[in-house]
Amino acid sequence: MSVLNKIFFFFIFLLINYQILGQEDNSYDLLTERYVDRPIAMHKGQLQFNSGYEFSIINRKYDVSGKKIDLATDGSVSAKHLMPFELKFGILEYLQLTASTGYASIGLRNQNHNIGSSGSILYVSELTRYKGFNDLFLGTALTAPIKWHPVNFVISAGIFLPLFNHEPDKPEHSYTILDPTNGSASLIYKYNNKYSGGAMIGLLGTSLKIRTSRISLTGSFIYSTGLKDAKSVDWKFRLVENEFQYQKDEYQFNPGITINYYSEVAVQAIPWFTITSAFNGYKSSDGWSNITGKKVGYIKKSLNNLSLGYEILVSQNLRLEQHVILPVSGKNIMAQWAFLTGISLNIITFAD
Repeated sequence: MSVLNKIFFFFIFLLINYQILGQEDNSYDLLTERYVDRPIAMHKGQLQFNSGYEFSIINRKYDVSGKKIDLATDGSVSAKHLMPFELKFGILEYLQLTASTGYASIGLRNQNHNIGSSGSILYVSELTRYKGFNDLFLGTALTAPIKWHPVNFVISAGIFLPLFNHEPDKPEHSYTILDPTNGSASLIYKYNNKYSGGAMIGLLGTSLKIRTSRISLTGSFIYSTGLKDAKSVDWKFRLVENEFQYQKDEYQFNPGITINYYSEVAVQAIPWFTITSAFNGYKSSDGWSNITGKKVGYIKKSLNNLSLGYEILVSQNLRLEQHVILPVSGKNIMAQWAFLTGISLNIITFAD
């Protein structure tokens, strides 16, 4: 059994045993709330563990003017596998703590191309891989003490901590002579990067939920920025007598500012089944690095997505959700179709 599976089953065991030991009181009513009635943050004493699996097909990119480029036309479609982990706990009815991370594996393949003249051909391919845990997020959410049920307003803050290794491993480039008679050869560039960003990032956000008997409208806005300059390494390389030589150089960088936004419409079809439609996106700017030896700013990026999904209240403790996420616009970025299946395990550890 893999480490990820062990973590997953440990949390299930933990939540089931907490439910057995916990007080009953009004736990059932709180845990079986309809989606549209549910507050943004946790109830007092509510412990929630969220996980799942997201499969993404990276099949397009947007250039500097926002023009869509289909990656399938040049054979460079790639894939991403992500397993998120999130733990939330309501200390008070108006105060929540959150801890989250995720494990991902991404393979980005550039278009293969051939360079040839006079019968000699050089076959060139490039693969960039990202693998590992994301930075650890620690956050808190404070709910405005408004007793009027149709409105739920939350202010949140948090920090991303680069606890996991973010420095790329040495590349595994290779050069192979295929036909010595005409000099044909194969050149493969293989980069091994980490999924962790490697920078300490602060976050401040706000969320608002407006509810009716069958429909809820939710919106959120999150501002994040690098709190200090970070360090990483870059692998320089050269090909000498058909063998690659490498040199590891350190450089500094700052991720800059990112603005995330999210809006959602949820329809409560029946008490245990909810249909959701959402629009979300982000913009990033002001980042930089001196990887080239000079301080150079990152290009501005943006991406907007539409999603459609549903949530099923399977039992008192278990919720299941599925979403399809489609990119609709962006600039200077690769985009992906994503298929997300999530589970949410909930218990009330203590009640009023």
